[in-house]
Amino acid sequence: MLSLCSLIDNISKGVGVTAATLVLPLGLIMTYEALARFLLNLPTFWAYELSYMLTGAHFALGIALVTRNSEHIRIDFLYARMPELSRKLIDFFILLFCMVPLMFWVSWGLINYAWNSWVIGEVSGESGWNPLIWPVRSAVAIGFLLFAIQLVSETIKTGHRVSILFRKKS
Repeated sequence: MLSLCSLIDNISKGVGVTAATLVLPLGLIMTYEALARFLLNLPTFWAYELSYMLTGAHFALGIALVTRNSEHIRIDFLYARMPELSRKLIDFFILLFCMVPLMFWVSWGLINYAWNSWVIGEVSGESGWNPLIWPVRSAVAIGFLLFAIQLVSETIKTGHRVSILFRKKS
């Protein structure tokens, strides 16, 4: 099972690192828009839409890597004071019964949302550019599905750690 977790972790890392590179074109687009708008008085009709699409893809495709690296923000003034076994048991049950089912349910909805956009050829309707919206919806759906799968990996690893702690305690 831990080898499956390693595979999932590596996929999350690869997708997350790749998603991080979306910051570069996003920065270039926003810089170009600012210069064109304020220096040349020639705003673009595409920068806003492209920037929110890149931001959405960046966030969604990177969330599994953040989870893999345990870099989410925690408010843990009570949790941090608990013994490791208690913390891991809480993590395990929250992952198993809340987070994993919830994220697979959300992923299913996002996949359907992206699929429907693809089938009807939905466009954004936000500007004169009016790009197809399914690519960004697909990226978000893939990102959340990968997040759900990463949560399965975290559940397995946490369960493994709980079993080790139980054996040490005995």
